[in-house]
Amino acid sequence: MRILAIDTSIGSGSAAAVDDGGCVERPLGPAGSHARLLTATLEGLVTERRWASGAAPLRCLGPADVIAVVRGPGSFTGLRVGVTTAKALAWATGARLVGVSGFEVIARRTTRLAGRGDVELEIAYDAGRGEVFVAAATPAGAGWHVGDPRLLPADDWLASLPPGRWISGPALDQFTDRVACRADLVVAPAEARHPAAGDATAIARIRAEAGMVDEPHGLVPDYLRPSYAEERNGGRGP
Repeated sequence: MRILAIDTSIGSGSAAAVDDGGCVERPLGPAGSHARLLTATLEGLVTERRWASGAAPLRCLGPADVIAVVRGPGSFTGLRVGVTTAKALAWATGARLVGVSGFEVIARRTTRLAGRGDVELEIAYDAGRGEVFVAAATPAGAGWHVGDPRLLPADDWLASLPPGRWISGPALDQFTDRVACRADLVVAPAEARHPAAGDATAIARIRAEAGMVDEPHGLVPDYLRPSYAEERNGGRGP
């Protein structure tokens, strides 16, 4: 199965291509460069895996069997870039589309790098205003069950954690000092705290094989909270 994956959900974006011969992953640089670099990076990956040839490989029909995209949570601009590109590729090539939760990607990445696939952990994204988006991830067969995300103050979240709980997620980078006060927690290393396209391909494969795919017109980014403009206008947008 050929899978092309996109993650532009947060600043450290990436893209990956995987097939029976292995996986190639490439960074997309800082958030401001995602829109500019994404198409060229995807074309480079397709060419490197020898799925297609020519000056514009992505225009060839069927460069991938599955297009995977991290649907959120994350930044508004980043998610729109990634999800829109994934939907366009699925429409243009007929590939199956799979939206993947960033919570699940980080759960897989954290436990894979730790060599532990049997632990429950909590994953936190920085929501701004001193708050975090948090969800619990529990091993479930070949994948993960992600509980309903909660929005709460970072201090309240950290205080609620029992000793020995595993934690991960991008928010840990912003709340380093507060996390350090809880020496009884198992804190993921920095390289495991962010989603990555390579880990998204593994989840997308499981979903695609089970027939759990998305219709391009129905896949929307998972922002988890409205933008400031939408909040000021009662959810009606700017």
